[in-house]
Amino acid sequence: MALELDETTLDHRDNVYTLTGGAPSWAITRDGVTLGHLVIKSPAGEEGEPVYEIRTVEGTPGNLFGTDWEQIVKAHLNDADPAIAAPYSGESGASQ
Repeated sequence: MALELDETTLDHRDNVYTLTGGAPSWAITRDGVTLGHLVIKSPAGEEGEPVYEIRTVEGTPGNLFGTDWEQIVKAHLNDADPAIAAPYSGESGASQ
């Protein structure tokens, strides 16, 4: 699924994020704070779809890439946004 907009919003885990820019790079922000960048790694991958990758705020390539830009951004936000709590592990600190 190609991202063809210069600006779009994305709801994820009770937060609203904005992607702004345009091909080949979009800044990922929440409340004016940049959390990374979505970048076109290749305009046409094996299936003819663009291949996206995440770059850190500093511009360093991350380890997430693929054709589904929305899932790549969500996976990145799970690690990069301090507003997203770590998933519940099922373990509590108290013994029973």
